[in-house]
Amino acid sequence: MKKRRLFFPLLAAAVLACTVPLQAPAQGGPGGGGANVELTAKREAGGGPSTGVAGKWVAKEGSNDVKLDIKVDGSKLSGTIENTQFPGPIEFKDGKLEGNTIAFSYMRSMGGQEIAISWTGTLSGDELNLKRSVGGER
Repeated sequence: MKKRRLFFPLLAAAVLACTVPLQAPAQGGPGGGGANVELTAKREAGGGPSTGVAGKWVAKEGSNDVKLDIKVDGSKLSGTIENTQFPGPIEFKDGKLEGNTIAFSYMRSMGGQEIAISWTGTLSGDELNLKRSVGGER
């Protein structure tokens, strides 16, 4: 009887632990990762002379590379983003450029769900200071 008294509370705790949704940290730690992060991208080596935000950029997120290929047409931004943690580049089309500030978003399929991922960034010399937000409205 004692074994049953201990078994059911442990079973209930295990079931509860499996049903509670996990939440990503609000900010990535020093090693990178997390849903919402701040990264600094640098121009990709051999990318040619500085031409504003247009071009190829690389940022480190922990041990992963986040690569951006940005195209500018007036105040419109388009291009691709690729994270070595996930296979293949993702295209973004409706980005915006205002002065030295950029913003773009896209949808990524994760675990059978479509997740909105939004980025903002500010150009400072040959660095692009980026912030990523995951989830929420697009």
